[in-house]
Amino acid sequence: MTAKVTYLPGVVGATTPAGGADGVDLSRLVADRASNRAGIDRASNRAGIDRASNRAGIDHVEVDDDIDDLGGDPPMTEGERAAHLENIVVRALARKSLSEWEVTRLLAANGVDESEFEIFLDRYRENRYVDDYDLAETLVESLHRRKGLGRSQLKYELATRHIQPEIISAALESLDDDDELQRAIELAEKRAPSLARLDAETAERRLTSFLMRKGYPSGVIRTAVTTALTPQPRGVRFR
Repeated sequence: MTAKVTYLPGVVGATTPAGGADGVDLSRLVADRASNRAGIDRASNRAGIDRASNRAGIDHVEVDDDIDDLGGDPPMTEGERAAHLENIVVRALARKSLSEWEVTRLLAANGVDESEFEIFLDRYRENRYVDDYDLAETLVESLHRRKGLGRSQLKYELATRHIQPEIISAALESLDDDDELQRAIELAEKRAPSLARLDAETAERRLTSFLMRKGYPSGVIRTAVTTALTPQPRGVRFR
């Protein structure tokens, strides 16, 4: 008589018949369970990978959308770029007359390469936006009349705006010597009353320095200072 062997739960005896005590193939049952478990794990892993992939795909789309949104307007055509730059120059000219050099500085500040300067300047010259000859003549006239500047100071002011030397010389030719002397005398006479409390030597020195800063030549200065500081005879009054 063979003794009945009882196995612990989950343990399958190596000699257990294929049908088992109840006709159940225990080896097959355990194998199926293991296979199902592996299948579940693989499915879970696959689902996790898919979810991660989907998440990455969504993130990728969102980043791309953000980049597109931040990209701004499409690049301008050459015609649009030229019109845009011309508009910038015209607005600047509405505030102040510009020399050709000042226009190139404005173009450079707006991304124009130095190799393109002449192309734009040709266009602006043709449209009369820039004209260094006209600008130089206007500056000589206005600075001489309004500020009383003499030749050397006028030359300096025009040079600071990078106007060509030959253009400056041509503009200064319009300044008559007699006119320059008369303007210097006017300035000296206007200044003289504020020096009345000083002795003659100090007044002469200060008035001379004043006219030198204005850019007048030494000969003009001597005449203007002498004229301004020499007491003028009073006119005869008739009853």
